[in-house]
Amino acid sequence: MVNDTQLYKIYYPLLLAAILTAVCGWFMPTAFSKIEANFGDYVWRVIGDSSHLEQRVVVIDIDEESMARYGAWPWPREKVAELAVKAKQSGVGMLVYDMVFPQGKSGDVDLSAGLRQVPSVLAQILAIQATSSTQMGVLKTGHPSQQCADVFPVAVAVIANNAQLTSAASSAGHITPNIDSDGVIRSVPSLICYNEHSYPALALAAVSEGFGGAAIFELIDNDSWWDSAYEVQAQDFPAELSVPVDSAGNIQLPWWLSRESIISISAADLMEGRVANNVLQGKWAIIGSTAFGTGDSIVTPQGAIADGLEVHVQLISALLDSRVPFTPKIATVLQLILIVFMAFILKISVSVAGGRVVYMPLIAGLLLSCVGMVTHVLLLLYMNMLMPWIYGVMFSMLSSLLIALSGYAISRKKGEVLYKNLSSYLPSHAAKWIATQQPVDVLDARHEQVLVLHADLRNFSAWCDHLPAQQAGAVLHAFYTLTSSVIQKMGGDVEEFVGDSVTAIWRGDFSADRVMLAAREIVLEGEKLLGNETHNDKVPPLAIGVGVEYGDILAGAFGASQRRTYTVIGKAVTTAMRLQDLTADIGVPILVGQAAAELWGQGDERRLESLGDFLLQGMSQPINVYALIDAPSIN
Repeated sequence: MVNDTQLYKIYYPLLLAAILTAVCGWFMPTAFSKIEANFGDYVWRVIGDSSHLEQRVVVIDIDEESMARYGAWPWPREKVAELAVKAKQSGVGMLVYDMVFPQGKSGDVDLSAGLRQVPSVLAQILAIQATSSTQMGVLKTGHPSQQCADVFPVAVAVIANNAQLTSAASSAGHITPNIDSDGVIRSVPSLICYNEHSYPALALAAVSEGFGGAAIFELIDNDSWWDSAYEVQAQDFPAELSVPVDSAGNIQLPWWLSRESIISISAADLMEGRVANNVLQGKWAIIGSTAFGTGDSIVTPQGAIADGLEVHVQLISALLDSRVPFTPKIATVLQLILIVFMAFILKISVSVAGGRVVYMPLIAGLLLSCVGMVTHVLLLLYMNMLMPWIYGVMFSMLSSLLIALSGYAISRKKGEVLYKNLSSYLPSHAAKWIATQQPVDVLDARHEQVLVLHADLRNFSAWCDHLPAQQAGAVLHAFYTLTSSVIQKMGGDVEEFVGDSVTAIWRGDFSADRVMLAAREIVLEGEKLLGNETHNDKVPPLAIGVGVEYGDILAGAFGASQRRTYTVIGKAVTTAMRLQDLTADIGVPILVGQAAAELWGQGDERRLESLGDFLLQGMSQPINVYALIDAPSIN
């Protein structure tokens, strides 16, 4: 059965954390996505492999050195054709052009001839969010698709290659990326539609051409919950090269390669024969420009300034290795399972926390968050899965924080109850002092200069022999209640209730008038309270005697650590007790010791009367004893 403490300590915080996670996810999806994306970028930078070179795909870079040798970009078509011929002579297996030639120019004949010498794939731009419906050049590799309106984005503007080059090229693919709100490119549309025809991405067209197939792609709906929403597959692709895409038809870009893993040769070196024969032999080469000012700079997870060439190399390499990352359809269910698992672990952490209920959930929440993110990395590394983790981590952190706060509040409330109970048995200052100390076996006490008042309910022991225990207890309870109320009202501290007596102390900046007034009020109010009990022929009447003295005392905890007691000892305490004992012998209800009388002062206005010297029991020297005839009024 679940008790109230468990509800407030465990179940309510878990429920509130789940609600807050859902509410934040509902109202701040962009913020959640951005956090996940930024963490994903960091993961890609960490796991990017620089241990080996990607030798299947090589970059032919029109860099600053090439421009310094052959002029600024764009080069004449004849020069681009010459570059293609040089690549052919070096044994390149396929050329992929990360560039578009929309207008017809002189030199197109030479470039067309170069495109025909080796399998060539040209780039084309299908703008999705353009402000005008521009159409330049002739699109290639379009295929009628009934799925255009349902899944794939639709282009509103087109910049393709001129007809002569389009006909000479083997294939073409779009180079239109998806740019996230923070400017980073993390995905590309697998296919883009235009006039009810779908056009593949450049990497898809290149891989299809490299395997000798036509760039005709179809969308396949996956049945397995562990796969992506869809797959895009070319008619001539082997089955293992199917490309996982999300529900919007996008390919999540991989960044398995570090920049150091990409082989790049300068176009100038190729043109001038400074490239070894085996560098391009049988390889797929991507021709593009990384030179500053050519307008091909983008932002990727690997860097704030990158080249569009990197996207194509990364994606082609991942396609060849069947390592395109994807989010499985079951991701949402797995997040819910993860949250339930985290809730279960947090519940266990609270169960075993004991007195560490504030710290254990926080530690467990932090560890669970780390486990969630590490699991994300491991699934990506070994299963190519991009699993969302933000909801599970947020739930873990929120629930652990709420459980810790709830545990702290409950512990604090219990501590307050414990302190209140402790302070009802001990003076408040002693309760506070003891509550903050660890029990030890050594003496833990301090000296103080105080006024001591000791009051005793005389003849109570005889009454206990003739009264039922409950009635005797009621009398003692009334006496304790009266004395403690008066003492506290007058600024004193009740130090001890022992048997039928009470010891009180006034410490610090006290007024002796309050002590004397407290003594008188205890006696007068006690007579009224116990008046009905003071006439019994079988036992002597109940009466209250009070002794008051000033001096040094020792107050603190005494005894072994397993069982200690708080008490006050010292000559002033002993004298006050002996003076109280003397009140019965001489018939005076309130007696004041010599030190207290000197502190208070003497005179008619103080109403103290010296009764002479008395040798009190257990003392070696007599002291002057005073009777309190009257007490001052306290405003």
